[in-house]
Amino acid sequence: MAGLFDLESHLIFYRSYHFNKVNVTIHLMCIPIILLSTITFLIPQNVLGEAHQSVNLGSILAWGYGIYYVLLDWKVGIPSAAILTTYAHFIKNYYLTLSETSEPTSSEFVKYAIYLHIGAWLAQFYGHGVHERRAPALLDNLLQALVLAPFFVAFEVAFALGLRSDLKKTMDNKAGANLRDFRAREKAKKAAKKDQ
Repeated sequence: MAGLFDLESHLIFYRSYHFNKVNVTIHLMCIPIILLSTITFLIPQNVLGEAHQSVNLGSILAWGYGIYYVLLDWKVGIPSAAILTTYAHFIKNYYLTLSETSEPTSSEFVKYAIYLHIGAWLAQFYGHGVHERRAPALLDNLLQALVLAPFFVAFEVAFALGLRSDLKKTMDNKAGANLRDFRAREKAKKAAKKDQ
């Protein structure tokens, strides 16, 4: 596993599993849904009780991801952290508003977030199975895939805006070599099975 703060290695690892344009597009849509829906259904889980509703699992997750992203790369990390923590704050206030009204209930809202979460995961597995034709990164490194996937999306947006093009070139070249090596190994495995 790459060092905890080795951004380039993390991005190369993640890119090695995401080269197909359709699969990348699916991930660009689904990864934010997965993270934001997780924050959404964790917000009602208060850590210090009802008196301290700002200290909840969703906000802790948002702040944790945000701080880690800033430490990895402040230029992309600060906007990412701002989005995550602002979203957590907004959802917390939305839950408080829901608790004062009757429609919809916060439990219904959580249920919809869970449905979105599951649907986004299924779409990503479809993207890997049908378009990428490679198992997802989470099967090789669960923590790296879950924590860095949203930051990878943030970098994809930065790359689309023309930012960090030097890092994009390095990432694509090294990940391309990893993908080439992976395909060669897979081809050798299939050939060895035929010989048996």
